[in-house]
Amino acid sequence: MYTADVVICGAGILGLTIARELVKSGAGDIIIFDKEDGLGYHASGRNSGVLHAGIYYDPGTLKAKMCLQGNQRMQAYCEEHNLPLFKSGKVIVTRDESELATLDELEQRATANGATVEMIDEKQLAEIEPNAKTTGRALHSPLTAVVDPKAILKQMRSELESTGKVRFFFDTRFLSARKDSVRTSQGDIGYGLFINAAGAFSDKVAQAFGISFSTP
Repeated sequence: MYTADVVICGAGILGLTIARELVKSGAGDIIIFDKEDGLGYHASGRNSGVLHAGIYYDPGTLKAKMCLQGNQRMQAYCEEHNLPLFKSGKVIVTRDESELATLDELEQRATANGATVEMIDEKQLAEIEPNAKTTGRALHSPLTAVVDPKAILKQMRSELESTGKVRFFFDTRFLSARKDSVRTSQGDIGYGLFINAAGAFSDKVAQAFGISFSTP
């Protein structure tokens, strides 16, 4: 049987980020296992890579706070490790005058969230994005950017493995839970602490521990 101080189910961005923070805090031995044969085969590696900049969420919410902070920290991480980073910015346009009120509301939300936005006119829009059209004005978000999720995951794996404290088990499907171990398709894995970072499958893992239940 394999054993580790910490066992993480899920090799997506959340599982790797948790492992990264645990290593920083002094964790001794970590196993990350995943049913796929590589990193981020689902949401973590199959998304647009857009780093939103705190425009849409209600002010004062944790989502609004984390969106903006996450944007800044992820851009810094990509720059630090020379990973692909396209500082594209974004423009939000209107189809007709009926949508101007919504545009104003988004500006107010963004400002309340501490985001950097600017209301621009049609001439300014043409200079930023000649192919975009709007009615009267548009909202420019200069901090919106695009990253390569798979490149980020690859870098994080390299960092984790270089510490000598993290092992990755792929093609390893979670089957069932016991008091101090989990049964997988590659054998039992004993743990001191088990972390469920299985993404869309996290409810199934949680149900095996008796802390989540499927609805009829």
